[in-house]
Amino acid sequence: MGNTPKYKALRGMPDTLPEDAEVTRWLEDTARYVFENFGYGEIRTPLLEETEVFTRSIGEDTDIVEKEMYSFTDRGGKNVSLRPEGTAPIIRAYIEHGWHNVSGLTRLYYMGPMFRGERPQKGRLRQFHQIGAEIIGASGPYIDAELIFNLKMVLEELKVDGFTILINSLGCSKDRSEYMKALSEYLEGKSSGLCDNCRRRARTNVLRVLDCKNRDCKKVVSAAPSILGYLCRSCLEYYQQLKKILAEMDIPFKEKSDLVRGLDYYTGTIFEVRHPALGAQDAVAAGGRYDELTEQMGGPSAGATGYAIGVERLLLAVDRKKIPRRPPPVLVIPVDKEYFSHAFSTANQFRARGVSSDIDLTGRSLKGQMRRAGKESRDFVILIGEQEVKEGEVLLKNMREGTQQALSFDEAVKKLKGRDDTYA
Repeated sequence: MGNTPKYKALRGMPDTLPEDAEVTRWLEDTARYVFENFGYGEIRTPLLEETEVFTRSIGEDTDIVEKEMYSFTDRGGKNVSLRPEGTAPIIRAYIEHGWHNVSGLTRLYYMGPMFRGERPQKGRLRQFHQIGAEIIGASGPYIDAELIFNLKMVLEELKVDGFTILINSLGCSKDRSEYMKALSEYLEGKSSGLCDNCRRRARTNVLRVLDCKNRDCKKVVSAAPSILGYLCRSCLEYYQQLKKILAEMDIPFKEKSDLVRGLDYYTGTIFEVRHPALGAQDAVAAGGRYDELTEQMGGPSAGATGYAIGVERLLLAVDRKKIPRRPPPVLVIPVDKEYFSHAFSTANQFRARGVSSDIDLTGRSLKGQMRRAGKESRDFVILIGEQEVKEGEVLLKNMREGTQQALSFDEAVKKLKGRDDTYA
C-alpha cells in the first residue's frame, strides 16, 4: 500500500505544526499582555451554542448563516452550531451572567477557534482562529477610539508594519435602512454588471454588494451613493467627533465611505485594518459598534463595540524575523552507554530547575547525537562522561562557538536559564 496515509485532515482544517504553533503562542501571549494592560478580562465561551444565538444576531440573510455555519441537531433535539464568530456568544454570556446589572463598562478579550464552511483559500480556512476584544455597557466616540487604539497597539506589539486603518459609519438603524433603500434603487437595472453572488445579495443583503472583490462589481458600485450622505445629525456629529479624537491621538486612518461589515448587527462606527501582504483578501482585522445586539438577543439596551483579528491572516502579515524565538533545548549526551543513566538523571534535574532539556532515547552513538545537535541548530549540548560523573560536573559545549567548559550543575543552570530568559 506504500506510505500514503489512510487519514488526512479535513479540507480547510489543517494541523498547526510546531513552528507555527510557537509563533501563534507568542502572538496570543503578546496580545494578552496588551489587553490586560488596558484592563480587559479574558473570556472563554463554548465552541457550541444554540443556533439561534447566531441566526438572531448575525442575520439570517448573511452568507455565514445561509451557507457557512456548521449546524446540527444534538441528542436532546436542540439545534446547535459551531461558533462562526466570537461576538454573539460574548453578548449571550453578558446577558446570562447579569453583567448588565453591574455599573460601568465590561471590557473583555478572547482568543480561539471559529468555524465556517467556506471555500478555503489563502488566509481563509474552515477552522480558523481569532483574537478579539469587546467593550459592552455604553456608547460614545471615546469608547470607539479606545478600541481602535487598542487594536493599533496589539498589531504594533505583534511586529506588524505597513497596515492601514479604515473607518466608516453605518449610522443608526433608520439611517442604514434609508441608505439600503437608496442603494437598492441605484442597483436596479445594473444587475447584468454584477456577479451571481451580488445579484443575490442585492435582493437579500444589499450592503454586501459594496464588499465584493469582483472587478466588475466594484466598477458598478464605484458611483453608488455614499452612506455618509444618509447619516442623521446625531450620527454625523458622533462620527465627526470620533475622527477628531483619532487625529488628536495621532492614530493614522483613512475614511472609506463604502466600507461595510458582513454581519447584520453592526450600526454606527465600523473599522477595518488591511495589510498588503494578504493580496485581494487583505483585511487582517475588523470591527465596529453594535448597540442594538443585546436587545436583539433578549437583554437590556447596552451600547457595545468590538473587533476581531484573524490569526491565520496575521501569520501572513507578521515579520517572523522580528519575533523572539525560544532557544532549542539543551541536548544532554552521554559519551558512552554506561553513563546514560547519569545523563538521563541530569537532563531531568535540569528540567526540574526550569532549563529546557532533551536527551536522546533511541540509542544513537555519540557521533550520531552530535550530528543531530548540529542539524537541529542546538546552541548548547551537555556532555556526560567518566570525568563529569567523578567530579560531579557537566561539560557544557557551545555549538556555535565551538568552545566547552566544565561547570558545576548550579553554574550550568544559571548560564542556561539566562539564555532562556530571552524569550518574550
